[in-house]
Amino acid sequence: MKERFNDVEGELEYALRREEPPAGFAERVLRRVGERPAARLPFVQWAAAAALVAAVAGGFDYIGRQEQRAEGEAATERVVLALHIAGTKLQLVQTKINRIHEEPVRNSSQ
Repeated sequence: MKERFNDVEGELEYALRREEPPAGFAERVLRRVGERPAARLPFVQWAAAAALVAAVAGGFDYIGRQEQRAEGEAATERVVLALHIAGTKLQLVQTKINRIHEEPVRNSSQ
């Protein structure tokens, strides 16, 4: 495994080694940049700004939805707890009613 790691390191070092650019490279790059229409640059800037605004708005929307979901889940848990408590209380009342009906009538025997 270590040999394989060293091979990858060697390949990376080779791929990322310094090389001198060919003669006239800088001049060709500058000339091509100068040939580019200047009118396209503002469009690119506006497009980048619009993409950034959309990403930020999308992030806020996502966070808002996550908060709504968390609030909904908390509300659901509270409702389930309330129903559990109410069910327990009703069961207690039912038990008391059953005991009352099972007791012999004391008033009629006196």
